[in-house]
Amino acid sequence: AAESEEAGARLLELSERAAELVGPAGDAKLKALTRHLKGLIADGYSPIVFCRYIPTAEYLATQLEGKLGRRTKIAAVTGTLSPQQRLERIEQLAAESAGDAGAGGEAPDPAARRVLIATDCLSEGVNLQHHFDAVVHYDLAWNPTRHDQREGRVDRYGQKRDQVRVITMFGEDNGIDGKVLEVLFMKHRQIMKDLGISVSVPDETASGVTDAVVEWLLLHGRQGSQESLFDLDGHQESLDRIEREWNSAAEREKTSRSKYAQRAIHPEEVAREVAAVRAALGGAEEVRDFAVEALRDLDALVRDPADGTGDFTAQAGGAPAGLRDALAATLGGRLVEEDRQIPFRTTPAIGRGEAALVRTDPAIGAIASYVLDSALDANTPGPRPARRCGVVTTDAVTVRTTLLLVRYRFHLTLPSRTGERQLVAEDARILAYEGMPSRARWLDDDATAALLAARATGNTHEQLVRNQIARDLGALPDLAGHLTDYGTRLAAELDASHRRVRRANEEIVRGLKVVPQEPADVLGVYVYLPQQPAAASASTVSGAEA
Repeated sequence: AAESEEAGARLLELSERAAELVGPAGDAKLKALTRHLKGLIADGYSPIVFCRYIPTAEYLATQLEGKLGRRTKIAAVTGTLSPQQRLERIEQLAAESAGDAGAGGEAPDPAARRVLIATDCLSEGVNLQHHFDAVVHYDLAWNPTRHDQREGRVDRYGQKRDQVRVITMFGEDNGIDGKVLEVLFMKHRQIMKDLGISVSVPDETASGVTDAVVEWLLLHGRQGSQESLFDLDGHQESLDRIEREWNSAAEREKTSRSKYAQRAIHPEEVAREVAAVRAALGGAEEVRDFAVEALRDLDALVRDPADGTGDFTAQAGGAPAGLRDALAATLGGRLVEEDRQIPFRTTPAIGRGEAALVRTDPAIGAIASYVLDSALDANTPGPRPARRCGVVTTDAVTVRTTLLLVRYRFHLTLPSRTGERQLVAEDARILAYEGMPSRARWLDDDATAALLAARATGNTHEQLVRNQIARDLGALPDLAGHLTDYGTRLAAELDASHRRVRRANEEIVRGLKVVPQEPADVLGVYVYLPQQPAAASASTVSGAEA
């Protein structure tokens, strides 16, 4: 009974001391956090504060309310919310801190800032770079990789800041924090230095660190002990096991890197392949020209300022409903529904509601898909800027010239240590020839590419259009031999490319095979007729145009 009363008194004393620590008056760590956040906000940053425990995050959100300035909005996101609710709360915080920027034509408030308090439920799988640009580690994670994951939610593609700020908080007189920094973080950094990659604490052993910390706290109470956590005899066996398993994980990773011979791959060879891919995909200027012309042809209002940046804006209110729906799905419904200006940027740091002038941007993909679909469907309402066949009279050629859009398919056999993989690759090429199909004189790549810039300089009679296209379509079998030979050369280039990047390991080269699928698919036929001198003054163009 006496022991029970003593334990009860001890718990009551601890409870009273804990109550005294609540709030900035007694909580030195909260006071330091407030100071750091005020500094970040003053410098124009919107930070995320990461905590280890849900009660800590909720406590901070309550205590910080009203302490960071009237224009600073604060919200907490923890594992108590569903994934969808977490995203909704983040979007709500962003809208509130910007005064719901843009609604009703309002401009964003440049002085408005937001602070998000979160647990590690947001350290993976959620992109936060559009709304936040600083990270505060309020609690040290036992696994150093967790810090990398937290920072990676903010410091990633789409972040407008050149530099993301990171603050790691720890107690100067806290033996636990000190040892976590000294042992875990220093070892983590040493492994990264040795291998060039991050190797996290093995999941099955990380709980041993937590168990040791809890037991140390219970044994030594508020005053602690001169013995540090990692020097206690009772924990040494567990901590030695963690050390061994972490070293073992690092050795496995080192062996894996040697086995797969990444270091044997020469950067210049990889750069060569990347350059070839980029050339095939097209550069930013080509993507920009496509986007501007396509949007204008589809009745969007394009504003293209002559400021040299390459950026432009478009309003899709007059465009076909199918294009508006596609853009709304990628850029946000309100931008399109309210017919507001959509920014198209050449810079890599793209904000929400903006499109990047790169081939892989969802908005560019939506425009391209609509142009392609409308070309294939003659019943598409509204303008159709692309056709599979066309005839144009132009002064860009002196003899009858035909441009072909050809798709090639290749069957790839890719060997690996786990067996062969069968893949299908595609490649689209433009080929051009002068004269009639039966006596075709094929042009080189530069002359073929130049045809893409040709413009109509005269009228083309509708019946002439039909006759010219019918002649070329009927003569496609005469071109089959050249198209097959060209596909064979492409297959050989693809085979050589795979062998170059795989030659570091003979096992994954042996059995490599690239076989072209025959016949090639002719997707488009476009005939260029030379401009006759008598028609040089024509000012309009009729017929189908390439």
